[in-house]
Amino acid sequence: MTPHRFTTRDDWFAMQRVADGIYHITEPHYRADYRCNIYVVKGSQRDIIIDTGLGLGSLRTFVAPITDNPLLVCSHSHYDHMGSNFEFEERVIHPAEADIVAHPTAQNTYADPVLVTEDFYELPWPGFEARDWVAEPAPATGLIDEGDIIDLGSRSFVVLNTPGHSWGSICLWEEKTGVMFCADTVYEGELFDFLPCSDIPTYIQSFQCLLEYPVQVAYPGHGPILDATRFRTVIETYLRQHQS
Repeated sequence: MTPHRFTTRDDWFAMQRVADGIYHITEPHYRADYRCNIYVVKGSQRDIIIDTGLGLGSLRTFVAPITDNPLLVCSHSHYDHMGSNFEFEERVIHPAEADIVAHPTAQNTYADPVLVTEDFYELPWPGFEARDWVAEPAPATGLIDEGDIIDLGSRSFVVLNTPGHSWGSICLWEEKTGVMFCADTVYEGELFDFLPCSDIPTYIQSFQCLLEYPVQVAYPGHGPILDATRFRTVIETYLRQHQS
């Protein structure tokens, strides 16, 4: 088997600590509104990493100074969120998208046609083309569904099924802090509800459910971190546009 190609650039990832025990990672050389927000959340007994970006740099190596063997929680199976899934030993995802991460292609992860060379500010290596992107199989080692608890010891998260953007999109909710990791369900900017895996009526139902949670801060899959007001505004604006 040909080894997976990673960039040798030492600036492929950027990371900042955004809250106690929460680290935000991006791939700054990819288009700003398309680059995935990757999060490491540390607990007293175990850590999680939420999503893995494009897989063009070794994410496992990059996060090694802050976490040794985190549980990967994959919010959904799109190319910009699952590229480095194969680097992590424990991997969970909603069952609706488990087959995709086990048998990924440029088509079923939507790299084709969304991923294009022109969206890179800097290339991972000279001569890189979008067609060079490779999705490595990374079968889930476990499945997560509505109401499941991800226990880190000092903190724990409830899995929320929030389909609409994709069949198996999930969010993670921490009641004691009002923290929600909302992936590609809620973020500032154009919400992708037009893919073959998307469904607007289902998206509306997910948004109506999310409004019931007293969110204090939301960590989205793209764009800036959302405070309580902005989180609700994104949802309410979408609902007004699609329920009129």
